[in-house]
Amino acid sequence: MTDSSSSHTGPGAHGRENARNKASAFFKEKANRNLATYQQMETDRLIGETKIAKLRALRLAKEEADCEIARIAEASRPIMVKKKKSAAIKAN
Repeated sequence: MTDSSSSHTGPGAHGRENARNKASAFFKEKANRNLATYQQMETDRLIGETKIAKLRALRLAKEEADCEIARIAEASRPIMVKKKKSAAIKAN
């Protein structure tokens, strides 16, 4: 007659426990790799967003400077007065 407690101490139970521990360790390691991957992706995303924000600020500053230069050039340009064309009288 076998006792229910003796079935857990047999050689098969030890093998199952060992396999369960290996599987648990594997899945923990996989979860850690996934976490590290997601953290790296988040870091890369933040770096990219920072770079884009910096480039956008530089572009806007350049556009503003170009607009200011154009405004100053327009203001310093001499005003040209158009002469009226004299009306020629046609003799027909």
